[in-house]
Amino acid sequence: MTAEVALLNKQAVALAADSKATFGSGMSIKTYDSVDKLFNLSRTHPVGVMIYGNAEFMRVPWEVIIKEFRERHGGTGHDTIADWGAAFFDFAGTFHDFTLRDSELAVFTKTASFLRAIEASALVNRSLEPLISDVEARRVHPALADLTEGEFLRNFPDLLEKYQGLLHARIGERMNTDIKRQLPRLLHRLAVADIETVARSGLVVAGFGGDETFPALVNLESDGVIAGRLAVSVRSESQITVDHPADVLPFAVRNVMISMVHGVDPSFLDYSLTVFRDLIRANGDRLINEFAKSEQEKSRLHHENAAMSDDFIRIFLDYLRDYIQDMHLGPFASTLQGMPPDEMAWLAESLVHLTSVKMRMSLGPEGVGGPVDTAVITKREGFKWVKRKAPIEALTGPGMGKGD
Repeated sequence: MTAEVALLNKQAVALAADSKATFGSGMSIKTYDSVDKLFNLSRTHPVGVMIYGNAEFMRVPWEVIIKEFRERHGGTGHDTIADWGAAFFDFAGTFHDFTLRDSELAVFTKTASFLRAIEASALVNRSLEPLISDVEARRVHPALADLTEGEFLRNFPDLLEKYQGLLHARIGERMNTDIKRQLPRLLHRLAVADIETVARSGLVVAGFGGDETFPALVNLESDGVIAGRLAVSVRSESQITVDHPADVLPFAVRNVMISMVHGVDPSFLDYSLTVFRDLIRANGDRLINEFAKSEQEKSRLHHENAAMSDDFIRIFLDYLRDYIQDMHLGPFASTLQGMPPDEMAWLAESLVHLTSVKMRMSLGPEGVGGPVDTAVITKREGFKWVKRKAPIEALTGPGMGKGD
């Protein structure tokens, strides 16, 4: 896991990222506390980048791709930060001669986390149709919308054979003809779906484009190159203007930072609203069951009660959002709006540290920790480190520093 944050106002961007990374699963887990996640994307232009999620792109470390891009194309300016993000992924997609084998591994990594769900559906339902329906209800990745099932199967015949073998080893003779027929369709739907998996990488590109007076940010996520298609999409963007003078954007592990800025934990808010809605609906249903004169009237009133309870929660949520804006988010943004760059760096570092402390005091693995790297980007001074792990030259002598 990772905790990262970007703070923006009209003067600068402050970026902060932790240094912990966990590799492996189950009993075979290795953790490192000195992983670089924050980089300078250009030596001559005011642009930085942070990475989270999968540390590799098609089995190539993002750090390698970032540093190669900086050396080969970092000197070429772009009008906007969105253009910087697009140029970087154009480079990443052609960084190596990726083969169908590489693409197949990317698809397998994306779909493997669903193997237990596939097994459960096969055992419980004797069919994969319920799981297929659930996946089909999800958004299709925009870059993979034109990848048909036929083309998918022509590109990855070995993948289908691998899954058939894995599933047969798990459920044996219960792998009937229907399941064999449904499996190719399910794998295709999983491959093209826009879903969060361990295969996905996230990149945050921030700074100033050549035509941008105020800073901007673009957050992109990628599942790799699948059947010759670069599966990348924009997740969020921020553009500072005179009417939008400040922004705070957490990435990866976000709940602690959102709680700090919004004044309420988002998980608690979701839970509270769900319980509140269910209580309102249950009370209405009780009264309907007691006083309705016919089954037809009961059915009609139950339907109206469900709709009214949903409307009530939406109105209540609007009031809550106004309160959060007036009492928490608004004052926070107003303070951030006038912060000097060095104070922004301190705040960004503090938000990441708070996330680390929260995870340390929680049960389960500590997915956030290690030193917090911080940097500030301004239009004229460019990318400047504020706090940084010991560079390689400090450990081994003169040379290019780590994360340089």
